[in-house]
Amino acid sequence: MAKIVLHIHDLGLGGAERIALKWIAWLQDMGHEVTLLLGFPPDEVFFHAPHGLQVVSRPIGSKVSTWRWLRSYLVQHPPDLAIGVSTRPSINLLMANFGKSWRVVVAEVNYPPAKKLPLSWWILRKILYPTASLHQVQTLRIGQWLEDSGLARNWRIVSNPVEWPLPKQEPCILPEVSVPPEAKVILAVGTKPYQKGFDRLLEAFSYIADCHPSYWLVIAGVSKSHPYLHETLLRYRQGDDRRLLISRVGNIGDWYERADLFVLSSRYEGCPNVLMEAMASGTACLSIDCPTGPRELIQPGVNGELLPEGTDAQLLGNTISTLIENPLKIDGFGREARRIRELYSPSVVRKQFEDVVQQALDPLVIVFVPTRSSPSETFIRRNLAAMPLRQVVFFGDEYAATSRGFGQTVYAVATLISKVCTRLCLQRLSTFPTSFIAYWLIRWYKPDVILVEFGFHAVRVMDAARWSGVPLVVHFRGSDASADRRLKRLHERYRRLMRIASGFLVKSVPMQQVLERLGASPQAITISPSGADPALFYGADPTLAPPRVLFVGRLVEKKGPFDALEAFAEVHSRCRQSPNTFALSELMQLVVIGDGPLRCEMERQVERLGLQDLVVFEGFCQPIEVADLMRRSRCLLLPSKTARDGDSEGCPVVVQEAQLAGLPVISTLHAGIPEVVIDGATGFLCREGNVQAMATAIETLLSNPDLAGVMGKAAQCHAKEHFTLDHHIDTLSAMLCNVVPTEARQ
Repeated sequence: MAKIVLHIHDLGLGGAERIALKWIAWLQDMGHEVTLLLGFPPDEVFFHAPHGLQVVSRPIGSKVSTWRWLRSYLVQHPPDLAIGVSTRPSINLLMANFGKSWRVVVAEVNYPPAKKLPLSWWILRKILYPTASLHQVQTLRIGQWLEDSGLARNWRIVSNPVEWPLPKQEPCILPEVSVPPEAKVILAVGTKPYQKGFDRLLEAFSYIADCHPSYWLVIAGVSKSHPYLHETLLRYRQGDDRRLLISRVGNIGDWYERADLFVLSSRYEGCPNVLMEAMASGTACLSIDCPTGPRELIQPGVNGELLPEGTDAQLLGNTISTLIENPLKIDGFGREARRIRELYSPSVVRKQFEDVVQQALDPLVIVFVPTRSSPSETFIRRNLAAMPLRQVVFFGDEYAATSRGFGQTVYAVATLISKVCTRLCLQRLSTFPTSFIAYWLIRWYKPDVILVEFGFHAVRVMDAARWSGVPLVVHFRGSDASADRRLKRLHERYRRLMRIASGFLVKSVPMQQVLERLGASPQAITISPSGADPALFYGADPTLAPPRVLFVGRLVEKKGPFDALEAFAEVHSRCRQSPNTFALSELMQLVVIGDGPLRCEMERQVERLGLQDLVVFEGFCQPIEVADLMRRSRCLLLPSKTARDGDSEGCPVVVQEAQLAGLPVISTLHAGIPEVVIDGATGFLCREGNVQAMATAIETLLSNPDLAGVMGKAAQCHAKEHFTLDHHIDTLSAMLCNVVPTEARQ
């Protein structure tokens, strides 16, 4: 159970207030301790807080600003999470939160750019919004606007729920008493006349009133005395005034059902409650489009009518007139509109809201990654995209401004300086620049845990973890725990890293042993191969595939590309010498996917071996292209080995991908490969550099497609059970959560 506060201006009449109370009810059902903080004294109360809810209002006549009052209260009663409803309450919460540990969720209930802020508030939003833990928005376009404007790092959609029938409360204004029984009703609902465009709706009605004498215009939510509408009401007055404006209506559901046509004439919206309620009631709806809102709900000509954004009163009036002259169309719109009850049911929206709350309460992870530009690091980007925990990521090679703003550029520059210092053998100095910038990023974003990809990058930021006291988890992936050029140069810094970090994620048992020799505690080390994506790698059928051998990997020594060529050449030679397999020698093919420093030498070797017609170099391919080639191949060949400089694999992702796709794997007893490939069941494993054994394995699978099919199915079952991307992400997420101190998780 968490302590959660929700801040809103007041509990006056309005959609945001009603939705906020619904969120509070859901939070209480989830078992959280909830407090409602009202920025204004409750002079104008329309909605009443649920029984048992603690409500705290800013004192009447207080000269203390709202954010100072909030800060004073929250310091005395620190929450785990604070939710600001709409822009200004959210900014006040973020100001009150400055330098404190509780998290803030910004809940936008409108389209932000449509409501112009005073300059001071605009500046505050620009500065403070990016510091929020999460932004809750009502539509996709609101979230995209926040992200494109640099105001939000993480955002989630929570639609408004549709409840039907609507609850009733006082005052109840009965339709049968307020309008003549024979009257037809055009209805509009809202409390903000400029936003809702009631002025242009009143003008539009004046154009059609004489032609349709049985129709009344009813506007619920504002009175005739509202200063914004006073002049409009006088200008477009008719002789028999059939315009009814009611300021407070507690039985609005009765009015939706009484209406013949509902009109939303808004200038801007978030996710309009009134339109959703009208559709749920089965009332035909006409709306003017906005930057966001109506077009998410209305399918023009199917469940309502949608006019272009900026429609004037004349066109609005003409469209209303056309619709009310076509009762069959109105009936059809009403029937289709009712389906919104299922799409936006309280159970569906509640799940969205609960997910937002849980994500906001989950640990925030700040991730430091050495590179994003390298095409070979796709698995890192994929892992980050799949990780459910909130995260903010900084890359050491990205200099352009992004949604992370200036901090990303400065971090990249600091990483570059650190690399230069390392090349100059200034090992101690090389740690300072990146750690210094990382420390201030940690202070700004206030994460619960730090994740660093690759050990060699972790030594650049390890002092930031020590200075800040935030737990550090290091993800070792292969060469960072094997290559002599790294282990020898970074030996002392690695030993220091083992003392500073709280946890280590490695790919295999050999990597674990390396870290233990450097001083890491065995209890701090978790083994987890990176895993493969079952949505991408599937559908291989080696039984039906042509005799194609697939090699996937960067063309460097540790991948054994020359061993692959020699083994393939040996199989080709054997097949040509046997009458039974001579035809196979003409059909077999080796496809090499990947690029690297050894490619030119490999191409020359292919020419020397006379295999130009049988070996195809595809170069670098996207994962979707690799998956497609796997579905059209007999087996994967990856003869990994320890390079002369000590560089070795962690646990090659492509081995897991091939098995998940349904391909048998021919590889070596190297690094973590024996931990994912079962020799003789899901593939064949040979000693490093044993070309003859590899050739025998290739020949066996190429000449026996049924065996390849059996092994492929076994490989797929094995990978699905142990080596999917979800397995790895679950392990990583659990590890990150476990290293966070208990008090930080409460």
